[in-house]
Amino acid sequence: MTADALLAAYTHGPGRVVEPGTSPRTAAPHGPCVPLTALRGRFGAALARLLTDVATPLRWEPWNQYNDHRAYPSARAAATVDLVLDGRWTLDPVRRALVGDGTPVVDGPARIGLVRRRDRLSPGYREFGDVLTELEVGHVAAALVEHAARLGLAASVSGLTVTVTFGGTPAAGPAPVPVRGSGVGPRGVAADPRPLPARVLHAVVEAVNDPPAGSPVRDDLRHRLAVRNVEGVADGWYDVTGGLRLVSPGPAVAGLRPVFGHPPGTIDVASMNLALVTTGDPAAAVASDGPDGYRALLRAAGATAQHVCTAAAAGGAFCRPARSTDDGPLEAAVGAPASHALLYLLLAGRTRGNGFTYDLTPLEAR
Repeated sequence: MTADALLAAYTHGPGRVVEPGTSPRTAAPHGPCVPLTALRGRFGAALARLLTDVATPLRWEPWNQYNDHRAYPSARAAATVDLVLDGRWTLDPVRRALVGDGTPVVDGPARIGLVRRRDRLSPGYREFGDVLTELEVGHVAAALVEHAARLGLAASVSGLTVTVTFGGTPAAGPAPVPVRGSGVGPRGVAADPRPLPARVLHAVVEAVNDPPAGSPVRDDLRHRLAVRNVEGVADGWYDVTGGLRLVSPGPAVAGLRPVFGHPPGTIDVASMNLALVTTGDPAAAVASDGPDGYRALLRAAGATAQHVCTAAAAGGAFCRPARSTDDGPLEAAVGAPASHALLYLLLAGRTRGNGFTYDLTPLEAR
């Protein structure tokens, strides 16, 4: 099984084949429904708010190709992770209801299973669809941990289970989820040409180094940050472990253009203010954690990315995850160890505008 895990990791690397295709339509959960608003008691109400804010659509963008936006990014907006409460009730995110037999008893703790739904991605992704799904699991788990703390709850992640308990009372009432943006893209995603405030950069660095308790992050990930046009900060590649340290000055972000998979008319990578490259060692992860080590490495990369996306959103910037890259040259550009593989690329920048959106947030949550 260890050999199978490593074979999957190496198949996902340079030379992988991804073909265009349409994501299939999958059936919604079927059975008796319990609206989230029907969950009773202090814990039930907080849990309902947590599930609503994290895992249901928050806005709809008629001008965006992938217009269903939630608190976390999803490849092709396919929502490849189902949330199952206590093994019995599946969240229907569109109807904001739990589907299953009986009545949920939610007086804490609650266990939320994260069920991978690779089948919602186009078959053309082949084995690489597993990568995108595992990264999304990390995003969802980290988003639950982040928002639980805002609601007076505590969430911790073990494998594919998120356990939610009471964690205290919020100081000033529930805080809203920062409005995440992936960039305004009707004519290509690009950063605003004005300099990015340095506070956004420092928030991103802090998100990498100080994740919330309970998040499935790992300390064996390696991060390199390309910086361009940030107030008071020199352009170049930076090591962000424990702080911000310049490794290689110069036009680091512009150097991403030859290894990036989308043309400027789709995503103008050279215009970005920040680009975070995360790598990890699949063989070492499998050796230490067994066959699931590589998948756990991907989930940790997704969790770290979620914290970075949230930090960028809180600072008014967008953050766009990407895996459409020429992995080998990008790994070389960041000086990754020979044993490391690319896990994730995040592109962040000052937002050019917000576009027109429909706010889908429940009225009681505003």
